[in-house]
Amino acid sequence: MSVSEDLIDFEIIENQKENIQSLPGGRSARTLANLFSPSPLLPKLSTPTPSDTKNLNDAIRKEYETELVNINESDDPLDIYDRYVKWTLDAYPSAQATPASGLLPLLERATKAFRTSTQYKNDPRYLKLWLSYIRFFSDTPRETFAFLARHNIGESLALFYEEFAAWLEGAGRWTQAEEIYKLGIEREARPAPRLLRKFKEFEQRSSQRPEDANEPSSPALPTVRPALAAKVDPFAAAAPRDPQAPRPNSGVGGSTMKSGRQKLTIFSDAEDALPPVASGKDTKGWESIGSLADRKKENTMEPKPWVGETLKAGGKKSSTKMTIFKDEVSQTFSSIPSIQMLMITGLMFVGYGVLYFSLYLILNIHKLPILNSNK
Repeated sequence: MSVSEDLIDFEIIENQKENIQSLPGGRSARTLANLFSPSPLLPKLSTPTPSDTKNLNDAIRKEYETELVNINESDDPLDIYDRYVKWTLDAYPSAQATPASGLLPLLERATKAFRTSTQYKNDPRYLKLWLSYIRFFSDTPRETFAFLARHNIGESLALFYEEFAAWLEGAGRWTQAEEIYKLGIEREARPAPRLLRKFKEFEQRSSQRPEDANEPSSPALPTVRPALAAKVDPFAAAAPRDPQAPRPNSGVGGSTMKSGRQKLTIFSDAEDALPPVASGKDTKGWESIGSLADRKKENTMEPKPWVGETLKAGGKKSSTKMTIFKDEVSQTFSSIPSIQMLMITGLMFVGYGVLYFSLYLILNIHKLPILNSNK
């Protein structure tokens, strides 16, 4: 490879940096430069068109799906999913958590495929698939971390304890985060030096923070109660008795009800009896966390035809009716018959006419001919 081919044009990445989503492990600058570089077939375009990018991604996706069809013949089945997820994150830098990338169903398939595999329970690649699922799509990260712990996924990896403790620290659960760090050190998770360094850094941050009285004090990993894991027969402790023997409460002086029926016997556990310890197989909880669509199905409505459907009006009907304003003057006039109203109107016009004629005479009396003749 020549020197010119080895150089990366960072100006291309600089122009697209607002459309690139960050990853905890960072991104390859060369991959980003190749992704946003113009196509050799269309050198006039500054960046590839969306249709060209989609066609290229569909072709590469089809190759990975072909590998998954023959995954049973692979020496390392996890490697196919690992490369498939990495390619998806690189191919969709600005839409990695959208339906266009298909990352959600891919991670759900990958995590479900090896959940019971003892070969990959402590494989860093498999744990990173779970961490990507938690980071992008998990609606309950703490429950997902607890699910991994119950199924011993990442039990001997320091990465599991570091990521779980970091999430608890970010949620303000410092006591639980310390518990997780100590649990990983106790189990000698590898690499141990890195886990110890992370724990010391956590202790320094914890010593500088103010005390919080409202911090949860519950354990970081909830345990399954033995009462739910094992079924105990409440009648097993009762001693067998002779059915022919007389009952202690029957006969003369016995405490029986007036109806002749014996009182209900209440069974109780012995004080010194301890509940049986549940085995490890019974404390794993759920066998699967399901998909994100299954967990949210109660919040979605199934589509159905609108034919024959009625829309319910919102709100409750008020028992009190709205008061309508009524004018008293209008009520008075409305009670008078129509003929009388016409007479009243006519008299009003006659009165206005007489008044006007009187004013006219007063103002023009000196102009009358009778008065001029007397002079």
